[in-house]
Amino acid sequence: MKPFPNKYDAKASEAALRARWAEDDAFVWDPSAPADSDYVIDTPPPTVSGALHVGHVYSYTQTDIMARYMRMSGRNVLYPIGWDDNGLPTERLVEKVKKVRGGTMSREDFVALCKEVIPPYEQQFRDLFSRLALSVDWSREYQTISDESRTVSQMSFLDLFHKGLLERRLEPTLWDPADRTAIAQAEVEETEREGKLNYIPFEIEGGGLEPAIIATTRPELIGACGGLMIHPDHPRAGELIGKRAISPLYNVPVEIYAEDTVDPEKGTGIVMCCTFGDVTDIQWYRTHKLPLRLVIDQAGKMINSLPLGTDDWPCLDLESAKATMEALAGLKAAKAKEAILERLIENNLVIKQEATHQVIPIAERSGAPLEIIVTPQWFIRTLDFKEQILEKGREITWRPEYMRQRFESWVDGLKWDWSISRQRHFGVPLPVWYSKRPGEEGKILIPSKDQLPVDPTSDLPEGYEAHEVEGERDVMDTWATSSVSPQLNTRSINEDYALDIEAHRRQFPMALRPQAHEIIRTWAFYTIVKALHHENKVPWSNIAISGWCLASDGSKMSKSKGNVIDPIKLLDEYGSDPVRYWTGTSRLGQDTAMSPNTLKQGKRLVTKLWNASKLAAMSLEAADAAGALKPTTPKADIESGLISHPLDQWLLGELSQTIAKATKAFENYEYAAAQRDIEDFFWRTYCDNYLEIVKRRTRFEGQPSAEEISAVHTLWHATDALIRLFAPFIPYVTDALYEVLIGDREGAPSTVHARGMWPEADAQAPAGVFAEEGEAFVQILAAARKVKSEAQVSMKTVANTLTISGQGAGSVAALIGDTAEDLMAVTSAGEIVRAEAAPAGVASVPSPDERFTVSMDLIIEEKKAEG
Repeated sequence: MKPFPNKYDAKASEAALRARWAEDDAFVWDPSAPADSDYVIDTPPPTVSGALHVGHVYSYTQTDIMARYMRMSGRNVLYPIGWDDNGLPTERLVEKVKKVRGGTMSREDFVALCKEVIPPYEQQFRDLFSRLALSVDWSREYQTISDESRTVSQMSFLDLFHKGLLERRLEPTLWDPADRTAIAQAEVEETEREGKLNYIPFEIEGGGLEPAIIATTRPELIGACGGLMIHPDHPRAGELIGKRAISPLYNVPVEIYAEDTVDPEKGTGIVMCCTFGDVTDIQWYRTHKLPLRLVIDQAGKMINSLPLGTDDWPCLDLESAKATMEALAGLKAAKAKEAILERLIENNLVIKQEATHQVIPIAERSGAPLEIIVTPQWFIRTLDFKEQILEKGREITWRPEYMRQRFESWVDGLKWDWSISRQRHFGVPLPVWYSKRPGEEGKILIPSKDQLPVDPTSDLPEGYEAHEVEGERDVMDTWATSSVSPQLNTRSINEDYALDIEAHRRQFPMALRPQAHEIIRTWAFYTIVKALHHENKVPWSNIAISGWCLASDGSKMSKSKGNVIDPIKLLDEYGSDPVRYWTGTSRLGQDTAMSPNTLKQGKRLVTKLWNASKLAAMSLEAADAAGALKPTTPKADIESGLISHPLDQWLLGELSQTIAKATKAFENYEYAAAQRDIEDFFWRTYCDNYLEIVKRRTRFEGQPSAEEISAVHTLWHATDALIRLFAPFIPYVTDALYEVLIGDREGAPSTVHARGMWPEADAQAPAGVFAEEGEAFVQILAAARKVKSEAQVSMKTVANTLTISGQGAGSVAALIGDTAEDLMAVTSAGEIVRAEAAPAGVASVPSPDERFTVSMDLIIEEKKAEG
């Protein structure tokens, strides 16, 4: 054994261990191991947005706790890491750092800036994750914008295109006017606000009928109205259906249609359908084949000139309509609403206004209210596959199980195919050209897989010259790349599109996807869709959903609230192991508030484990020096007689039960329960009781006796097991202890975190051995401590006798047996007495289980009078 250091220097030890782990390739996946031992993790690639936050600490550490357990339990863990370094968050970071606007630059110049800005921010992640002791295989690091990742992403595109699962369509699209790009349904959030419901009359063509009054919160879209919808059971349905109404200010005649999806209780029961105000407008537009009338452009502004007066857009008073159009031209939607309401009110065309509560769809990233714009976009077919997607979701084990319902609710509510094209600069290019050759204008041209990766703005399709094609300038949605994160690691999509098909066959599907609950609708959903479409498989067998890290008051952390915690400062203040301990107290799926008390408890645990191990080491060193320390396994040492004392066997039996419970919890991904079980044993059974009980048998000099040999072997096994049990949670201090106490023994692995280092259940002591004796001993000891506590004397205070009395006294006293000497030593009692009743005039308390009473005639010296 190595000399035990005087104290634990966490900072120095952490740095040294990180260096040793890297030098030894401690966490590199072993391709020579049997394939059935593989445990592959589909690690979330964090978004490179320039913002490290404590949420990264929280969720990634929980994954690492599981990864370390799986490795120690014997699995061949592949735990890769990557960086999601393309997409709007990265573009915004570059614009902020370089003080530029990507939309005003050439793609080439802006991409060059991105490549310059990103590396230091990726290094921040590396530094953070290294300090957190994430046991990732750094040799498998990837970037979503690298040549290899672009190749795999474009392979996915080609496979879906050839299968008819991906197509370009001119369709109404969710549009973010702030970032000027299409977005997918999964990138939509909702915000609430108070608005106004405006009651506006539409005159009926030909006169003789009362106007049709509609109620709308978006009067700026009146110009886009293509028809009025009325429920067939509406009182006015009979007289209005089939007639034409005249839109106010624009004077455009529009048909009135029967539509049973109109809510007759909402507003007036008559609704204008505009192209497009919401998803319902799209449905009605398609059902009734309404004219397409767009009044808002891609910047979210009212279009300057509308083709009013044409056959497709007739107008009964063109001069009046143009005046309205000119008054609104160039205004953003909110300002246009104010302007048109002023004109409507001036013309007595607002019958009344009512306050109303609105739920507004906004872009997840920019926060801008969304518009629905008709643009050509690339879509992956999802709506036709909802049942298959749900079935694949049910083949996966969701942890916790209730999170599967969130996934199914999302799938059930899908209204759009997945739009994957984005009008940005920095992303994986869509591998498409459009022919300009005479006779094939607009023909879609795609590369062969051998050409990948391609950039259509600079590369050319085979057999074409630059003037004969137009390269697609749109790039893929960042989720279109992240959705193949498993395939980025296997470097293959399927048998037809592969860079390393053998790796793909071995590693896909993967064992685990860890992720947060708010991206079930994006990352989980999209990855399942891709795996279904590419191979009709699930991407992983388990999905572990983490919660959010909240501020200490339970609110969500945000920069605007000023409650965001810098993870580096957190690690500097508490150390890596205490921070990891805090993350391990929270179950999967559970939102957890930042808790300084829990961090302090983690720091206390690190100190206590070090000190308890140091206490054991003093006896172990002496026994080792005397040649008396020859442990094998707890089970073998008991069978051979090396561990013979009842309390030693009891302790190892309790430890065996703890190992069994922790192992079962880990196998069910309940790492928080495992941590509680391990910690409960360590504090209560081991530190509070056993270390006190065993003291008299560890203070030997020279050759130890049989009961002393039993004690030191028990200390060895308990210390060894506790180091291993705590290793997934607090890896630094446990590996430092392992190196001192165990690491230099012949045949021992170089780290406690090596494969197969989890305590083997079959090698432990029989669970429950001497359980009754141990429980009786602990009950008496607890009562004796309470006697002294109530007497307000030191625990070392001597007593002539310790008396056990009461109805259960006989059986309890009989259980003490060979441990009486230990009991006298730990309670400082001269003898143990069994009596029918508690002696009069001495301190007595009932045992914790109230089966008996413990009395002690304490020898208390009176304080000398002052002077």
